[in-house]
Amino acid sequence: MIYKLAKNNYIYSSKGRNEGVKLIMNPKDINLEALLEITEDNLNIVEYFSSDSISCNLNGECKLKPVLNDALNSFKLKLSEYTLADII
Repeated sequence: MIYKLAKNNYIYSSKGRNEGVKLIMNPKDINLEALLEITEDNLNIVEYFSSDSISCNLNGECKLKPVLNDALNSFKLKLSEYTLADII
């Protein structure tokens, strides 16, 4: 996670005698949804959301996938309304 945050210029990370991590960006400029997208490799709630996995056992008649997709989209939309400054 530290690597991803440093690579995207959210933090400065140093190694060595004076090693540490420092927030580079102003917390009010760090959107929580963007932070989630950067730090998480995937947001697949269930295995079959992945394009690499086998499909749902219900063969196209699965009614759960769109419900969970809507929930995930609502979660991300809600996070997009907040910044790091809102929670620290």
